[in-house]
Amino acid sequence: MVVNAAVARSRYFPLLITFCLIVIFVALHNIQTVKIENVERIMLDVGNKLPGAYLRDIKINTSNEIFCKLNYGLPTQLKYTKNDLAGSPELDQDSPFQVLYDVIEGQPRQIDPGVTYATHLTKDFVMYLTEVVRQWEGPISVAAYVSDGDPKVILDSILHFCYCIPEMYKISLHLVFRKDSHPSYFSIALLQPPDTCDIQNLLKTNSDYNSLSNNSDNSHKKDIKNWYPINVCRNVARQSAYTEFILVCDVELMPSEGLANRFIRMLENQRCVEPNCDRRVFVVPVFEVATSEDPPKTKKELVRLISLNKAVYFHKYSCPHCQKFPGLEQWKTSDPGEVIKPLLSVKREVPYHRWEPVYIGTKNEPMYNERLSWEGFQDKMLQMLEMCLANYQLLILDGAFLVHWPGIKKSKRKDEPWRAPFIRRNQGYYDILLRNISGKYPRNLRCRSKR
Repeated sequence: MVVNAAVARSRYFPLLITFCLIVIFVALHNIQTVKIENVERIMLDVGNKLPGAYLRDIKINTSNEIFCKLNYGLPTQLKYTKNDLAGSPELDQDSPFQVLYDVIEGQPRQIDPGVTYATHLTKDFVMYLTEVVRQWEGPISVAAYVSDGDPKVILDSILHFCYCIPEMYKISLHLVFRKDSHPSYFSIALLQPPDTCDIQNLLKTNSDYNSLSNNSDNSHKKDIKNWYPINVCRNVARQSAYTEFILVCDVELMPSEGLANRFIRMLENQRCVEPNCDRRVFVVPVFEVATSEDPPKTKKELVRLISLNKAVYFHKYSCPHCQKFPGLEQWKTSDPGEVIKPLLSVKREVPYHRWEPVYIGTKNEPMYNERLSWEGFQDKMLQMLEMCLANYQLLILDGAFLVHWPGIKKSKRKDEPWRAPFIRRNQGYYDILLRNISGKYPRNLRCRSKR
């Protein structure tokens, strides 16, 4: 019996081993399948959060209708001469930059609120326009810097949007060039009407944008001679607006729900009767949220994310003084209801003398100093100093906000060594410009520069 049992075990042992291996293989396969599905789901979630991802679900109009008002031979070509180019708003012909205005011309409608979203971009960030046009109800003025003198990538992308997004009627587009980057006569062939609204093909041709999904930064590769003229672009976008009120901000800033319409209703209900109404602007607080979250549309959503440590005021970790505004804690706990209204009226004085608020104003405010670069920091500081010396009131809006997309920045910008030559360059101009501004106004010790 013992012998027979041993024989039986030896006979069935290979079968048992085979069965165990099959079980292990199936288990490992299932685990691997789950892992792959999780990775695919994560990749899909990431893809859905990239600017313009929603366009994959938009159907192209078979009639090839275009929603933009185009100039200079668009959409099939861009064609202009030196006579079409203008100097920059502040420095005019003394500027190293030239502007081709109204390449795409906005189309005003009576139902649109009278506030323009004035912004700037390069080809790296052109995809954000798809989000701005669907979230901002009013006109949009865009100054696009063409660093290499060839606007084809920018125009191919924006024309793609013009075929797919009806709200593109709001867009005015102006191109900013270096004087030494392009010939006086220019003509290029452009994108034909797209077969689909999905922007994947555009992404494949724009390696800078591909890096956006990896949250990488190629700024350290910048040439000191080819600095980003952020203030030229701000001035171009602002001066080109055809509404009285203008929000000058970066294209990555997504507005809260109904911001433009609610702002206009606020003005209608709270007419200013004071003698210095032309010396006031309306501050729109700026926040940033975790990459796992969609930009909130309402203050209730934003405050919930703040309570979960998934949202903070803009640049809290990378530049704490830049966007921390007076009354921040009061703002977080107040309830404006469904309207926008002023929370506080403040001045940009000590201890908020390094604050660089984003605000709704007019063309009457001082221009941005066009000799200062984005790479060298403090590019808005002198404009804010001048507004302080000119005794501007800053009304902080409750019920309105902007959200920087994507993610919360943790690294301090001043620790980036590649910026050193740009900082020195800005500092040289800064000292000269500071003396010029200070000489125009009565002395006010509470109005300080960055120091």
